[in-house]
Amino acid sequence: ASGHHALHIIHPPPPQQRSIMANLLSFNEEGNESDKVEEQSATSEEAESSRNKKVAFSPRVTRSMASRRGDTHLSSVQQQTIDEYDDDMAFQPTSAVIGMSWNRVSPPHSSWSLEKEEWEMKESWAHSSQLIDRGRYFLPSDCFNTFKSSDKARVDGSFSPLAHLNVLCVATSSDLHWYLQGRYRIGSIPHGFDIGGHNTGIDLVCSPDLTSLLVISKQPQLSKGSRVAALYTTPLLGERRFDMQIFSALYRSIFSRLRDIREGIRSSTDSWRLALRPLDAKFQGLFKLLCNYNVAQPNDSVVDCAAAIRLELLRCILSGRSSVSGDASNALDQFFTRPQMHDQLFQREIKSVEASVASMEAKLRSKILAPIRALVYETDELYGIARSRDCDASSSTLIDPEEALRLYTFARILFLSFERCLAHVVEARGRLHDLLAWIRGTASQVRARGTATDSIQRQNARNRRVPDGVIRRVSNFLSTPMISAVKDSDDIAFEHRHLAECVIGVPLSDFFSDCVSTDKVALSSKMSVRCTLKSALQSAFQTCAVLFDKPRDAFTETLARLDIHFETPHSILAAHSRIGAGPRADKNEAFEPKMIQPNDSSLARHWMIIVRSVKDNFIEVIAIPGNVQPKFYLQAGLALPDNHTVRNIQFYGDSGNSSLSPNLDIDAVTNEGRQSLGLIIERQEVLSDGSEELHEELWVFKYDEISFEKFDLGPTSDKAISIAAADFNRENCVRLQTCRTSNDDDNVLATKCRHICTHQSFVIREQTKLNLCGSRGTAGVLSFGASTSLDILDLEEDEEDDEDDSASGDESFEE
Repeated sequence: ASGHHALHIIHPPPPQQRSIMANLLSFNEEGNESDKVEEQSATSEEAESSRNKKVAFSPRVTRSMASRRGDTHLSSVQQQTIDEYDDDMAFQPTSAVIGMSWNRVSPPHSSWSLEKEEWEMKESWAHSSQLIDRGRYFLPSDCFNTFKSSDKARVDGSFSPLAHLNVLCVATSSDLHWYLQGRYRIGSIPHGFDIGGHNTGIDLVCSPDLTSLLVISKQPQLSKGSRVAALYTTPLLGERRFDMQIFSALYRSIFSRLRDIREGIRSSTDSWRLALRPLDAKFQGLFKLLCNYNVAQPNDSVVDCAAAIRLELLRCILSGRSSVSGDASNALDQFFTRPQMHDQLFQREIKSVEASVASMEAKLRSKILAPIRALVYETDELYGIARSRDCDASSSTLIDPEEALRLYTFARILFLSFERCLAHVVEARGRLHDLLAWIRGTASQVRARGTATDSIQRQNARNRRVPDGVIRRVSNFLSTPMISAVKDSDDIAFEHRHLAECVIGVPLSDFFSDCVSTDKVALSSKMSVRCTLKSALQSAFQTCAVLFDKPRDAFTETLARLDIHFETPHSILAAHSRIGAGPRADKNEAFEPKMIQPNDSSLARHWMIIVRSVKDNFIEVIAIPGNVQPKFYLQAGLALPDNHTVRNIQFYGDSGNSSLSPNLDIDAVTNEGRQSLGLIIERQEVLSDGSEELHEELWVFKYDEISFEKFDLGPTSDKAISIAAADFNRENCVRLQTCRTSNDDDNVLATKCRHICTHQSFVIREQTKLNLCGSRGTAGVLSFGASTSLDILDLEEDEEDDEDDSASGDESFEE
């Protein structure tokens, strides 16, 4: 009829080619069957929550991560450093933690006389501390970990190199571990204690200056002379305190940045893959049509498939439908008229794809940009510190300047790669927008062919026609080579690429793959290498592992062990550290042991106090100087009344430095608080009917007034010392008595007493548990018997009422 064009006929593909593409491989579809091509709507974040959930990172030392990098040449310690921040690894159960102690370095006591080197180190830190940790003054606030309080958000100061050095000491069934700032494992050695079959654990007592660690096995000593304790000393944490403080903070901060970058890359990769999934399915269907019409040959390569699609789309733009490209035109017409190309469905899909790509770009900027900026600054600061320490001939270098420069270079490469990645994302968003708009308009034009001039199809085709500028941009990027993140090479496999991104000519997945290794390029030319984000990040992780491994070697080399043997067996023991008094007059709130011989000198900056229950009714108190190499030890004895037995021993001490929060004042003075010794005493009482009752009581007394006897260590004391057996009796020991039974004898020490429980002697029960907190002035007693009870006691003293209440021991504690 007049006014109508002839109907457009879409010819079917040749019959001999229909079965060739029956098993067309789907591209970049993980977990789907290879013989199915499905079209799915792109959702921005709905599918992410239901996908594979990875185990969150856990800093607990009771677990470790299994290594799976068999192709690297790192040592086991370096590999474990990387694995500590690899959330993708599976946790492997290790030896349980049987002892733990967290200690912060204590400032010098006011009575100490500092040496010249200590004054110089303190003055040097006062000046150099003004030049580090300056990033927060010019970097954006999101470059630092912040946490919100009730009134405002503030920066977490534990990441700052100005935070005082603290050490977490951990004991497992076979090893000892030192963690600086609770994260940087500076050393691990076997302790050698045989604790098999004993559920007693290990006590760890660290000196206030962190240079000494007393390790004591809490199992009863069955034979005399066996090794029950060991004193580990290292001068490194004292002499290089501020260096270790800086390195541990930077270790924690740098690895935290790298971990955040890795999580951002993983999240962005998933978002990019989800955004392109529906387009991949559509272009796979188009390539299958081209193969069925003998326009293209079946190929497993994503790049070759995309090249064929790009060529035919470009021909469609330049020449339209012609007899020269009849088979290709038929394939494209069938592609544009598929049910999945319905305008409303396709328009909804376009919005979903564009929203997903925009969300992916937002993730890149929010999760990766700030950590990379902070990483570049911190690695630059670490390199400057390493160079300055390398120029100091008086001290050894803990951080290799060349490795620090390598780390800084990789951080710069990571930053430059990220900037190029953002530029490619912006380009990809523009190309996707233009290509999808052109496909929508072309699909409407194909449907309008053969319809009336005033039909709704014609009207829709006119309304959806894209501007000439869009067509020019689409034809431009279809006719130019792909913008690749790496240089094309026959040695590189591009199996990670998506078909849709190859069609638009921006293979963004190259940035998230490790197809190019930075180790293949010389250090001088690394800044110009077209490197991917993942490969640069992996190189940074490996360089960090090597860089922070050198301080571990220095720590292990300076670590010395002194075994402690006791000639007298014991049943219960406890240990504690004290700040010693110096030669100055101001010796208040410090431990200065009294000597039986007034001429004996007993000055030491730190003391390790060990209290043991020996024989029947005697308690041995041993004080060992916390020096790098002790030359003597002090010994004293305490005697209990008859029918009294020690069941538990705990120290009630306040070091004045129990808080682990950062304190940036290096001139702060730490003074000890309450210092006492707590005992669970079992008192036996015979009743009138001949039966026996056992009364458990809590005794607390101050032990600073006890007189000690000094014993010099022999010439073989560099490896082991032996605490000789003392001939304790009631004549040469201080007798302990409660306040209600004490007399005015000079050799009697009055203790405060609190009754805990009473039970029959024939009842088999578990040992009473005791825990004392000197900083809070409280005690917790868990007793077992006919019923289990927990008593929380207030041990704080009111000095004004102390004399009035001293006559009644049970009234000294409040429950």
